[in-house]
Amino acid sequence: MATTRNKSSHGNASVTARVNARAKATNGVGRGVKADGLGPKVLSAQNAEKMFQRAAETFRVMSAPMRLRIINSLCQSEKNVGQLLEEIPTTQPNMSQHLNTLYKAKILGRRREGVQIYYRIINDQVVSMCRAMCNHITAMPEGD
Repeated sequence: MATTRNKSSHGNASVTARVNARAKATNGVGRGVKADGLGPKVLSAQNAEKMFQRAAETFRVMSAPMRLRIINSLCQSEKNVGQLLEEIPTTQPNMSQHLNTLYKAKILGRRREGVQIYYRIINDQVVSMCRAMCNHITAMPEGD
């Protein structure tokens, strides 16, 4: 929207009001990621690229069914490797490798108690994302 400057103080207030109204109407959209796209409404191209890279890395980490099983188990409570192995059939080295990947991705936290290391979820947004995807998949008709 083009605005003209008026030299009176009322004119400046009018210009400011129109600019504010436009910003409110567009929710600040105008550059970067579109409002109906992914992520925040206003994002520089560089920040958008960083966001997409981080999202891709998170999806890569979450792409292993074993890691999804681990997250599902840890939604109930924190557990050590032995407790996880009682619920999830795999080897101890494989479980430890997946736990380490989730820890490095800042999805899990850990604490030591004696010789045991207990794992817990520290990123609730990832849990929400997993829950939403699982709900989406279970709601889909069979065969699709």
